[in-house]
Amino acid sequence: MRCWRKRRRRERVLEMEEGYPERLLLRMLEIYSPSGQEGEIGRLLADEMEKLGYSVRIDSVGNVEGRVGSGRPKFLLCGHMDTVEGFLEVKRRGKVVFGRGAVDAKSPLAALICAGKRYIEEGGKGTVVALAVVDEEGKSRGMRHFLSNLDEEFDFAVFGEPSSAYGVTVGYKGRLVFTVTIRTSPGHASAPRFFENAVYIGTDLVGELRSLEEEWERSGEDLFKSPSLCVTLFRGGTQDNTVPGICEVTADVRVPPGMSSKLLKERIQLIIEEFKRRREKAEISVEFKDENEPFEEDPESPLVIAFLDAIREVGGREGKLLRKSGTSDVNDFVRASGTHSVVYGPGNSKLDHTPMENVSIEEFYDSIEIIKRAMKRLDSLF
Repeated sequence: MRCWRKRRRRERVLEMEEGYPERLLLRMLEIYSPSGQEGEIGRLLADEMEKLGYSVRIDSVGNVEGRVGSGRPKFLLCGHMDTVEGFLEVKRRGKVVFGRGAVDAKSPLAALICAGKRYIEEGGKGTVVALAVVDEEGKSRGMRHFLSNLDEEFDFAVFGEPSSAYGVTVGYKGRLVFTVTIRTSPGHASAPRFFENAVYIGTDLVGELRSLEEEWERSGEDLFKSPSLCVTLFRGGTQDNTVPGICEVTADVRVPPGMSSKLLKERIQLIIEEFKRRREKAEISVEFKDENEPFEEDPESPLVIAFLDAIREVGGREGKLLRKSGTSDVNDFVRASGTHSVVYGPGNSKLDHTPMENVSIEEFYDSIEIIKRAMKRLDSLF
């Protein structure tokens, strides 16, 4: 039995050396997995992680969790299986692979799974939990389910999102989403002067929100340090011959570090209450649909330093510290756990959600080595 185990370990190392990570990535890209349709890719990853030596389970919402090793340090390597909608043909041109999720974020997830396996295989200490979650592009249902059942502590966490292999993301904005609903008495479109038009009121509200957006833009702060607001949905009316009796305005607010979603929510509520006072004939209500707080890791933390050292060793260059105006699952995780965390992965984030998603295979392999080396630097602290 002992000889068989040694032989299997040698076979696994050989698998990785002979292009296994690239093959895994290509298989992941070939499976179309927009939010809500992650079942097939989840089954693939469960099978592949088991082959790599992880102990695997799939939870009730479809998250796939693989564990290997024991004791401390305890690492969480988390990426998401879902993508935005829109299948892209999977193809390779030279040293570049194209496909939906090549950047956001199947190559980072594949890199984390392979790096965690290599770390343990090469004598790394502690426990590695590789977590592939659902619905990151939607409402973060996967991460929030994971957190609702979290009964353990991690020493370090790495979240898979594109930073390029030679940068590491240490900050994300928080997010606040709200919808204002305007209701009036509808009437015949041939006599509009006798009725309040809910769409016109909604248009006036957009103007109020634009004023707030412009105030924040004039603050002089860079994009990461200032809040932003964007009206993202506008729906109104029910028939083409009726004065609209309903209008809905939805806006997305991004919350910078140093502010809280609660503070910005209170500011928005004041604006809407004042707007309501000037529109007595309309029924106006607001619903806050989603919110999370900003995330920022100390650039001097051991986790960040370990990644910068590994980037220097593997890439032969100084690593960049990135702070982004977007939001990801790391925000909810850090708020709930307080774990030192970074966001890292191959790929150019400017290609997120575009028809040209692609990743360099060389960069993909570098990222696996960088993650593994960063983990080894960290395990020397224990």
